[in-house]
Amino acid sequence: MSKNFQLPKKRTQGQNLEQKMTENAYKRILPARYLNKDEDGNVIETPEELFERVAENVAQPEKEYGDEFNYENTKQEFYDLMTNLKFMPNSPTLMNMGDDLQMGSACFVLHPEDDMQNIFNTARDAAMTFKDGGGMGYPFHLLRPKGDRVKSTGGISSGPMSFMKVFDTTCSTIKQGGVRRGAQMGIMRVDHPDVLRFIVSKRKEGNLSNFNISVGFTDDFMEAVKNDEEYELINPRTGETFETAKQTVEFYTSDPEKYPEAQGSDTGKDDNFWRDFADTFPDQINEYKEYCKDLETGEPFTLPARFIFETVIDGAWKNGEPGFYNYSEYNHKHSFDVEKHPEKKIEACNPCGEQGLMNGEACNLGHVNLSLLVQENAPSYQKWQENRENNVEPMNTQSYVHQALNLEELERICKIGTKFLDNVITMNDWPTEEIQQTAQNNRKIGLGLMGFAQMLMQMGIEYGSKESIIVAEEIQRLITAYSVEKSHELAKERGKFSNWEESKWSEPVEYSNWFKRFTGNNVDFEPDEYENGFPIRNHNTTTIAPTGTTSMIANTSGGCEPVFSLAYFKNVAKDIQGEDMLVEFDDYFIQTLKENNIDVEKVKKDATEKMENNEWKGVHSISDEILPKHIKSTFVTADQVTAKEHIDIQAAFQKHNHSGISKTCNFPNKATRGDVKEAYIRAYEKGIKGMTVYRDGSRETQVMQTKKDNKVIETVDVQQFIKEDADMDDIDDIIQAISNRTRKQIKLGGDIVDE
Repeated sequence: MSKNFQLPKKRTQGQNLEQKMTENAYKRILPARYLNKDEDGNVIETPEELFERVAENVAQPEKEYGDEFNYENTKQEFYDLMTNLKFMPNSPTLMNMGDDLQMGSACFVLHPEDDMQNIFNTARDAAMTFKDGGGMGYPFHLLRPKGDRVKSTGGISSGPMSFMKVFDTTCSTIKQGGVRRGAQMGIMRVDHPDVLRFIVSKRKEGNLSNFNISVGFTDDFMEAVKNDEEYELINPRTGETFETAKQTVEFYTSDPEKYPEAQGSDTGKDDNFWRDFADTFPDQINEYKEYCKDLETGEPFTLPARFIFETVIDGAWKNGEPGFYNYSEYNHKHSFDVEKHPEKKIEACNPCGEQGLMNGEACNLGHVNLSLLVQENAPSYQKWQENRENNVEPMNTQSYVHQALNLEELERICKIGTKFLDNVITMNDWPTEEIQQTAQNNRKIGLGLMGFAQMLMQMGIEYGSKESIIVAEEIQRLITAYSVEKSHELAKERGKFSNWEESKWSEPVEYSNWFKRFTGNNVDFEPDEYENGFPIRNHNTTTIAPTGTTSMIANTSGGCEPVFSLAYFKNVAKDIQGEDMLVEFDDYFIQTLKENNIDVEKVKKDATEKMENNEWKGVHSISDEILPKHIKSTFVTADQVTAKEHIDIQAAFQKHNHSGISKTCNFPNKATRGDVKEAYIRAYEKGIKGMTVYRDGSRETQVMQTKKDNKVIETVDVQQFIKEDADMDDIDDIIQAISNRTRKQIKLGGDIVDE
């Protein structure tokens, strides 16, 4: 970097909200998705009124714990943070708080239990949650596998995959009437007998199109992969090794004589792993074809661990699914000791993957905008390094973070944000009584961040460098320390969360290492000083979400991700952006060019021409004569970050983060399955709780897109059963219609799951 190179500090500019926000956010995004509308769809509030509505509503609990002055002061603090773009809550909070729905949480998990009634009750509760704008995760490994006996009817189970279609249909139906589309995460633990059915389930175009899916990896499984061992598949109904059923053989066998036949018009022909998917498999999977010839009914069901693992890797390489869900790590680092309290296990996470939640638990999120916190007089990291040689005190990268960032302001935002999120729990109207009870008994919140990449640019630190990894860990440690300190204060004022006595927070001495890590190594909180327990208001306080639209509102980079591109086509949903294809530029990039007397119009012209001719390969595509190399090196974008760097950044944030982190590990199109495998193994070894990979160009269609002639559920026409059996506005009617139809159609040889 040139010594004369200037890195301007990002600030919100303007005297009013319209001037502070981008035109895109103020005039398009907020009106399209967030501002209140009348029955005819006309906008009836301004952006200023939106933030007033939210601040006034979320500050209401202050009246119970303080006085009118405290309420007015808190309301103003909330309003100022949001309108100065320093803190932004998740979308349901902006949409719903102070409105009729009054539900501000984004993340939910429900467990479908192993009986018909509970499954459809869960579908109904999920529908209520979608209607309010929340996303839902489910652990489908709790359901018995296909071919297992059903004692109450003498029938045979159709397995969890058939019921995933029920939830997929429910989500598809409910999203049609809402502002925010329903989102779902399906988790299956790796020891379930139907795990390969699950892994290949989305290889058929349009199947389970309303789901993200992830496989739950365990320590035992990864050890078996390492040692190339066979792995036992467990029947969740019994907790013992599954006895291979006829239906198991029909799916897994590579012997054509044992392939499943057509079973009537209701069910059609069942899938077979080798017949229906083998043409897409690499040699690493095909080498197990001979093994699968010898499967016999009645035998303990085992598969080579590497066979399962390679199939996961192949799917992730093909289109990013299934994702990686670290089942063991989530529970090791949980606020509850699951050996003592197995009912508190974290079996699944929300659709974006950052929130592992207990059954019936919910979480609301808010994000600190790091890009506005670099000190005005902060030197670049390079200049700081040059100057530190003359300093007699020892200096390290953490010291630079403390010098470069406005830590006083960071602390203030984190503490106000923590109170804001806790107040949302108090003010929520929950989708169901069961969710309300679980959420209020644990009071989980997710204080996260956005603008990390733009913050690094202002510091002159390359995303993915060893310095950026140290910065990531220190930033998360500080946010955790500040949020825990505030939650501790709130516990003294308002009381601990109800399940506190069962949590590790009540026993800091016994769980001292855990306690130190998740208080952010705060020197004021030593385990020995809290022998009688550490009072805290919320059992978790921190997370990192993807912050898609909310970071667009705040005009910064999303979550902890690198900047996607410095120049890109403005091509989002028609209702937000319009139909024109325009080239947009990162605003901080443009600000930096102006600060360094670079001809901005020449840069834009050169970039636009290359994009229109499909020659754009990032900022390095621009001629060195127009944009000097030393400036290009500062602006690292997603395509320049290696998989190892992605994972190491995420692991650094994960160390002091209470929950998980939503992050994508990007690969170039030429990446191999071996590259993806290395990433999954590294993520596991680094203690990352969850990860998604994406290989550039590996998806031909959008995640939620379905071909016109596709039947998401082969034997159920969604529009038809709505027309025949349900009032679109009545969720109970919709669920009953799905239930009635599904009881007729989820069959195998005439038997129905019903217990």
